[in-house]
Amino acid sequence: MTVLNARSLLVLAMGFILCLPGMAKAAPPPYTSPEMAKKLGQFRKEAGGTFIVPQAFGTHPGATFVLIHAKDLGLSDKQIKKIRMIRREMVNRSLKQIARIDKIRARYLDLMKSPNPPLRKARKVYMKLTRLMAMATFDHLTGHVKVGKVLTKDQWAKLKSLQ
Repeated sequence: MTVLNARSLLVLAMGFILCLPGMAKAAPPPYTSPEMAKKLGQFRKEAGGTFIVPQAFGTHPGATFVLIHAKDLGLSDKQIKKIRMIRREMVNRSLKQIARIDKIRARYLDLMKSPNPPLRKARKVYMKLTRLMAMATFDHLTGHVKVGKVLTKDQWAKLKSLQ
C-alpha cells in the first residue's frame, strides 16, 4: 500500500512540476467575464438581423477589438476598465433594443401575411420598426466612438495600423 501511495505522490509531484513552465507563460486573464461572453455571443447572433451596419463601423472599431489588442496598444488598467464598462452598457442596451425590434418585426410580418394586408397599419408599424432599427444602430455606433475617445492619439494611430 505504501508503494502505491509513494508512486501516486511521485506522479502528482511530477505533474505539478511539468505544469509550472506553462503556468509561468500563461496568458493574462481574459478581459471578458463568462457572463459578458455569453451576452456578446447572443448579441452577435441577433444583431445581424437588427442593425443596418453603416460603413462608419469600419473606421470606429468596437470595444472587443480594442480589448483583444490591449497589450499591443499598451492600454492602462483604467482604460481597460472604462472600455469594458462602455461595452457592457452597449451590449445590454442593444439586447433590450433587439428584443423590442423583434416584437415589432413579428407584428409587421403577421400583418403582411394576409392576402389583403391593412397597408395603413402596416406602414405605421414598419415606420416604427425602421426608426427603432436606426436608433439601435446609431446607439451602437455611439458606443464605438466612446471607446475611441478612451484611447490616446498614439494608441489610436497604432489601432489604425492593426485593422
